[in-house]
Amino acid sequence: MILEELEDEIQWDSAFARSQNALAKLAAEAMAEHRASQTQELDPETL
Repeated sequence: MILEELEDEIQWDSAFARSQNALAKLAAEAMAEHRASQTQELDPETL
């Protein structure tokens, strides 16, 4: 069970490392939308 958990962690780390460019692009898009006042504050009570 511990070995399976370690393997899962390795796979997660690898997948995260491969997604850095996509995540950076999404973050930049989100910040641009925020600066352009195209976003709204999240209210957890209305989810």
